[in-house]
Amino acid sequence: MIDILSNIAGLPPIQTHEICTLSSQLTPAALDDEIVASWGKQGISSDVSAFWAAAREAYLFTDFEYRQWGLHLMSPGDSRKRTEYERDVNPERYRDGDVVLGEFLGDQELLVVAPLESGERRVLIALPLDPREDWYGVAPSLVEFLERFLSARGDKFWERKS
Repeated sequence: MIDILSNIAGLPPIQTHEICTLSSQLTPAALDDEIVASWGKQGISSDVSAFWAAAREAYLFTDFEYRQWGLHLMSPGDSRKRTEYERDVNPERYRDGDVVLGEFLGDQELLVVAPLESGERRVLIALPLDPREDWYGVAPSLVEFLERFLSARGDKFWERKS
C-alpha cells in the first residue's frame, strides 16, 4: 500500500485538457487510536487498515484549483461519518462491512470497500442514483484499484469498459 501511494504522490503534476493540472497529496498515517475512536473495535477490512497505516487521508489526481476532479480518500472519522450517512439514507444499497472510503470530487460517486463481496466487486464505485447491482466492480483489492487508477493517471478507467 505504501509503495503504490508513494508512486502516486511522487508523480509530477499532470497537465490535462490545457485547463487544469492534477497532482496528489498524502497526509501522514492515521494513529491506531484515531481508527479505534472512529470505528470502535469492530473489524474493518485489511485493505482499509493498510491505507490508514500508510496515510490518514489522500487526494489523488486532484485539480486543486477548481476541486472538480480527483479522488479524496477520507480519514477514519470522515469515512465513518460518510458510511453511517449513506447507510441511513440508502439502507437497501449498503451492507454490513461496507466502508465508504472515498469520494470523487466534482461528482457524486463514492469509492466503497466491500469485503463481503467477491472478485472485482470487493471495491465498488457507488453511483448516486443506481441500485447496488449496477455499481461498478473495479478491483478485488484496494491496492489493485489504486494500481489501476495510477496506470490510468486518475482517469475513470471503469467507464471505458461500458
